[in-house]
Amino acid sequence: MNQKQRAIFVLSILMLGNAQAAPPEWPAITRQDVEFAAQTLAGKHIGAVAGHLHVTEPLKNGLPVALAEAAVARDEQDYLRTISRFIYGFGDPHTGINLQLKRSGWTGLVIDRVNGQFRVIWSEKKWPNPLPEQGAAVQSCDGVWLGTYLQTRVMPYQSHAPEYSTSMSEAARSMMFERGLGIAPKRCVFKLADGRTQEFPLPMHALQDSGNISEKHILEVRKTYVAVARDVGVYALGKSMYWVGMPSFGVTDEGKAFEKVYARLEKLKQDKWIIFDLRGNGGGDSNWGTRALTALFGENYSDQLTEMGGHAKFMVASKESIAWAKTYAADPNFAASKPMFDAMIPKLEAALAAGKNTALISGDEKQSPQALLAALPPKPAGPRIAAVIDRNCFSSCMNFLQQIKAISGSVVLGESTLGYSPYGEIDRFKLPSERGYIYIPAAYYMVAEAAREPFVPGFPYSGNMADDSKLMSWVEEVLRGMK
Repeated sequence: MNQKQRAIFVLSILMLGNAQAAPPEWPAITRQDVEFAAQTLAGKHIGAVAGHLHVTEPLKNGLPVALAEAAVARDEQDYLRTISRFIYGFGDPHTGINLQLKRSGWTGLVIDRVNGQFRVIWSEKKWPNPLPEQGAAVQSCDGVWLGTYLQTRVMPYQSHAPEYSTSMSEAARSMMFERGLGIAPKRCVFKLADGRTQEFPLPMHALQDSGNISEKHILEVRKTYVAVARDVGVYALGKSMYWVGMPSFGVTDEGKAFEKVYARLEKLKQDKWIIFDLRGNGGGDSNWGTRALTALFGENYSDQLTEMGGHAKFMVASKESIAWAKTYAADPNFAASKPMFDAMIPKLEAALAAGKNTALISGDEKQSPQALLAALPPKPAGPRIAAVIDRNCFSSCMNFLQQIKAISGSVVLGESTLGYSPYGEIDRFKLPSERGYIYIPAAYYMVAEAAREPFVPGFPYSGNMADDSKLMSWVEEVLRGMK
């Protein structure tokens, strides 16, 4: 290689390096994804297509704000905040986004709202910098009261809308972790156990492969305050009481564990109480819950109960909805609902061919849910039913809960949920930037509950919902005291 060739080669390498180092055009990327999300929501979200106020208003009002933010996006964090704020502005976990964010850092603290105060519920003992001890009350962060900090800095990027009783708690629990949104405060003022007030700097420490600054350790810490139902199964709870674990209706074993539950319930029809543990159940196929009621009370009664979770169902008539139905009809984990998927496909195809925006998939839209409830026959002989719920009982979990509530003498205990979402049948759409997916519901269920109304337990639990032993003892005590 002569000197001239060498110079050209070096220049080419420098130019390639500069091209690779060129920053992304974040305003253009952000605008592209926001516009795609808005267009897809407008055409594919059943609430937008049907003109539901709680969908059309956030879409109309949120889009100009998101586009204005996109125009001044400087980096990836601005992009993440803009697209997240826009999607979470709908306040409905059925309308979601997955940007494949992972925890990358932690301040060593976990904060929660406890009896009306923000307190430290976890503080690492061996940490690179001093931390307040567990139990310390949080007074302010970065110069403002913590409630205000959460409202302005954290809650715009989560689906727990501000109107729900657990939303401040959920925001506080997430604020001390880094996931690319930069929501953690730099310093906070705490009131300590001895009455002193002290400010602590809270530097973010990057996660490591092991030790107390690792993802594995954080997951163990989360188990102390994030509730999850016991594994799918039936557990004795004293005399004539049985606790049924239902942590999810999204099965991965083709329902084999649930089949064992049904067989066991068939033999418990003479017992006093069956308690369904629905903590953390974010949904899936509600048929797994309904079949438990069938095992206890028979198919005729359980079929009538299903109408309480939706007496009529509409779907967006689109090629995506048809493809979605065909995919789930072929999935062995949804084999119990295959007849339902098979029945909806020709109705969607007929509506699409006729140029209709939506299709009535099942039920009678003119039916009154109140009339259906009044016509429900008395509960057949068998045990009384109780349900234990928490903030993360959602979607098909709520559908099952509606069926339980319709049973005479049933009891609901635990923690208030998020607001009810009348939607379902979620499909995902890849963002043009390929940085993630948005999730949009194609179906709408007609029910008695108002959209966004939370389910409130008749017997609220003030303790830690993640503490199985104490929670189960409390539930047993409450139920044994009932006539």
